Amino acid sequence: MKTHCLTVVCRLWICVFAAVLLGVPGESGAVFYKKNYEVKRFQGHDVLCDPYTVWENDYVIKILKQRGDIAHKDFPRFLEIFNHINPDVKDVDLIYPQQRILIPLRILEPGTLKGQKSGKVSIPVVTITNLPRALKRNSEIYEVSYGDSVSRLIADRFGRYGSDSYKKGVKLFRKLNPDIEDLDRIRAGTEVRLPNPDIRNQPWYDELFENLETENHKKQMPGQPPVQWFKDLSVFARAARIVDAELLDEGYYFFPRKNARDFGLDLSSTPVIELKNGRKLLFARKRMLPAGVERSIRNYWENLEVVFVSGEPELSFILEKLINSIDPNGYKNRLNLDDNGILVAVRGRFIYNSIKDNSRICLNIISEPDMRTPTAVCDYLAGHDIRIKDWVEKGDKSGWVLKEPRKNKSKRKFQVVDPRNPDPLVRSIAEMLGWQYHENVEISFPYAGFQVKATTSMLSLGDQAEMLVDYGSLQGGAVETIEKNGFKVLQIQGGQDIKQLIGILEHSLPVNIEKDPMFWTANRPRVYNTSIQIPGWLVSPDKNREGSRLMLSVSRLASPLVDYLHEDAGIKVIHIRR
Repeated sequence: MKTHCLTVVCRLWICVFAAVLLGVPGESGAVFYKKNYEVKRFQGHDVLCDPYTVWENDYVIKILKQRGDIAHKDFPRFLEIFNHINPDVKDVDLIYPQQRILIPLRILEPGTLKGQKSGKVSIPVVTITNLPRALKRNSEIYEVSYGDSVSRLIADRFGRYGSDSYKKGVKLFRKLNPDIEDLDRIRAGTEVRLPNPDIRNQPWYDELFENLETENHKKQMPGQPPVQWFKDLSVFARAARIVDAELLDEGYYFFPRKNARDFGLDLSSTPVIELKNGRKLLFARKRMLPAGVERSIRNYWENLEVVFVSGEPELSFILEKLINSIDPNGYKNRLNLDDNGILVAVRGRFIYNSIKDNSRICLNIISEPDMRTPTAVCDYLAGHDIRIKDWVEKGDKSGWVLKEPRKNKSKRKFQVVDPRNPDPLVRSIAEMLGWQYHENVEISFPYAGFQVKATTSMLSLGDQAEMLVDYGSLQGGAVETIEKNGFKVLQIQGGQDIKQLIGILEHSLPVNIEKDPMFWTANRPRVYNTSIQIPGWLVSPDKNREGSRLMLSVSRLASPLVDYLHEDAGIKVIHIRR
């Protein structure tokens, strides 16, 4: 089939070629590859030419009039040069698919490019400019006031209404604020992004509008397979936010192929997530990438992994792929920690090494905010370089769980008692369980035909129940005689082992005692829950009595752990000195 009039597909490397020769800075967010060109002589001048294979339905001669140095300045001269360097083309209006031609791009001064004299040169060509990043770096947040209008805001920054500079400013505003459909109606209090007028000084400023035009008019490249859209790109945005990465989901990436048209990758259907370590993951369906395209993409895009997805991807699926690229060792579901006898088992959906530092991240995806890990536990684990991150994912609502501040952070005090002196221990237990402890209580009881008086301590347990506490002052059969007269006596001798003391308390007092208790810190299934096992004894009132619980710990607890027990678990702490 004939193709009438010289045409070239609007490829991005042509659009930005002039900018490349002027030296686009690396900070523009551009990605480069090297393309081979030929240098031909015409009337004593070197002409940089692009080897091109004609494709069916190539059409846009008018595009060549608008782009490229020679065609833009003097199109008749362009045709003259074109005819000279393409002697096989007898009629510019009659070229054929698969025909090889040279397109004159630019007149070169001697010594402009390396290898120019040889007739073959390789030039870095901008294939991708990340518009969202480049624009955001050159914009600012502005809160709309009453009486504001887009036209006034843009005119103040880019020149009078209707000027070319003003029109470009409006285009930038639209790109930065895609959610604003009607520029004549912006509400007071709305936050918008305004382009910074200094952006006009960037060497890639004109290139920006070439790319914007490409995005607006080339939603699908000629000859490309039909776009297979992901129904919900927001799942990629959420995944990128969770792992502190950047989502590229707008515009086109163009990749060169040998003896074939450059392949245009539509990011709205094949999003790319770029991680902080430089690795990139491209998500696509198998049929989106024709045969050989994946290899072509890998050739020009380093550290890229192509992830093929069937159906609509789940958040956990995307996260798994991302985290495996963040941590070369992969992720775990459990991490054990021995903190001086305190046994901690951190369980989570993804546990992996951070890119930024030596810390480990435990990521959980939860369905309700109240399933979060308590702040005190997060602070405690952070002291061991373990960061807990809880993300809520429920229906159309998602986001990080806000950490609630710890009350009395690092100020909470707990008692330290020596079991060799049992009086303070019993007193503390009584007070924390809500009982009354009375010292120097005088009692009188008959013994061996005499009325004997003694001084001891007494516990008031509520419900008119009372118990005498004897630390060794009652001798002989005095205790038996007192109990016959209706008093219970708790006998504790000084210097006993803490285990013996706990056994006596459990036998004599209305309490339940659990050895080395394990605490499940969050209100969620245990498979993704952090547990903390503390050596010592958890003392609780029996089921018939009210009162606080008490942790008798034989390990010195860090302040955040004490806060967790007190604030989140309702447990007071006594440290048993060994």
